[in-house]
Amino acid sequence: MNDDIIISFKNVNYRYESDDEEISLPLAIKNFNLDIHKGEFIAILGHNGSGKSTIAKLSNAIIVPESGHVLVNGMDTADEDNELKIRQTVGVVFQNPDNQLVATVVEEDVAFGPENLGVPQKEIRQRVDEALKALGMYEYRFSEPHKLSGGQKQRVAIAGIMAMKTECIVLDEPTAMLDPQGRREVVKYMQKLNKELGLTIVLITHYMDEAVLADRIIVMTNGEKVAEGTPKQVFAEEKILENAGLSLPDSARLASDLRKKGMKLPDGILTPDDFINAYSNYVNK
Repeated sequence: MNDDIIISFKNVNYRYESDDEEISLPLAIKNFNLDIHKGEFIAILGHNGSGKSTIAKLSNAIIVPESGHVLVNGMDTADEDNELKIRQTVGVVFQNPDNQLVATVVEEDVAFGPENLGVPQKEIRQRVDEALKALGMYEYRFSEPHKLSGGQKQRVAIAGIMAMKTECIVLDEPTAMLDPQGRREVVKYMQKLNKELGLTIVLITHYMDEAVLADRIIVMTNGEKVAEGTPKQVFAEEKILENAGLSLPDSARLASDLRKKGMKLPDGILTPDDFINAYSNYVNK
């Protein structure tokens, strides 16, 4: 396996079990292939039921493939002997932070994972402080988690994964339950973890404006990968996105509408800054 690849999905199929033994549910993931490189920021897009949350669970052996293989640093997730090392390598953060907070004090919650791994107390102290500082939550270390805002709770949940010294963090709809301010907080720190600390980030989201920040986007529908590329490449495929039940980012959609009305704006407009610059150049010609 390439040393640069941290997670590799190879011809992966997965089917959830039905409550009725006589009924076989359709595959949630079909012949899925993807290599995630160390230090990448990947966004996985898809409508509800597209299979994107199943990818999160497969990435660190919460579930294992029905067929095919998921390799984490070359370790097969189907081998139970690899489970601990895999979860030390890839941590998963889910959309509801309340389900991941287990202690009554923030710093104790962040320490929970390393303690379970048997990390010495002195090192736990260092890891907790580093993680809370990286997420801008150090001043809240003695606070009660349930009194924090949604965005702050999610940052504590991410800090708990960081304190386990994972190389990769998979975030499954981490901003779905947050208000706009909480979303901005979490996205800001995801970028920081990736760009400044070099962590591999896999963001599963249905917010297009979050996906544009990624190095690479994967689009899924009905358990299959239907598009892959840079944000500019993927968001140029309007028909594929439409068929997947997805829309363009707000700025890209506005630019597309104006082009249809005859305004000659350049391709590749994805963010508000892109739009402002392109529009200013157009009107000032």
